[in-house]
Amino acid sequence: MKRGMVCFTGLVLLAAACLLPVAVMADNCMECHHKQGVKAKELSARPIITKVDGKERIITLDRVFKYHGDQCPGAIIAYRAAQYGIELLFPNEIPERNDLLIVSRTPAGGVRDCIDFLMKGDNPLQKTAVPLGMEKARDGFVFAITRKSTCETVEVQLDQALFPEDFFSLKKKVQEKTITRDQWKRFHGHMKNMVLGFSSKPAEEMFGKPRPYKTITWGTIGPGEQDGNVQKMRQKERMLQSSRKKTP
Repeated sequence: MKRGMVCFTGLVLLAAACLLPVAVMADNCMECHHKQGVKAKELSARPIITKVDGKERIITLDRVFKYHGDQCPGAIIAYRAAQYGIELLFPNEIPERNDLLIVSRTPAGGVRDCIDFLMKGDNPLQKTAVPLGMEKARDGFVFAITRKSTCETVEVQLDQALFPEDFFSLKKKVQEKTITRDQWKRFHGHMKNMVLGFSSKPAEEMFGKPRPYKTITWGTIGPGEQDGNVQKMRQKERMLQSSRKKTP
């Protein structure tokens, strides 16, 4: 496989899709694609290269897909955003992974898995937990990417207009397993078009022309500290819910 050309399956629907029962339509993307029989599609997406412990680590979109489990628009958005931010902060350089700091405003699973794969590695036990109260939103695909060694940050935000108007309402119906056949067909068309489009669309058309700026930072977040805090929040919430149930 040539570097930068990612092959993946699961993007061309067959006519039989309209005959699928709702229970099957609500399955995850990978299962749906396999069940329907699909054609391979080659995407143009350059790899992201970082250095970890002095060695180059090459990350491709197909590896992110495999780690996440399906061909997801959220994973591609995060991949392209991280790639763009690195290019703006490290022109003609390969960054050390520990020189990067990435903050996301969306808890979308594809986004988290992509950034986890980039920043933590491929151990599924290290997947990042979602803070309580953090919700997915059309305007939440914003990434603040920092180069610690130069105190520079760039904010990379997806153009909200690139999401179809009914995408999030249809996504909710998929998750609730209340989607109809016609709605599923439209939703899967949106997914296909975004996966194909986001992989090759010029970065400036997706994210505009953000400019890096200098920052001053106070405080630190130690390894595992964020996940530990999220676990404490969730434990506290469970205790509160349990106490409410016991209260007459």
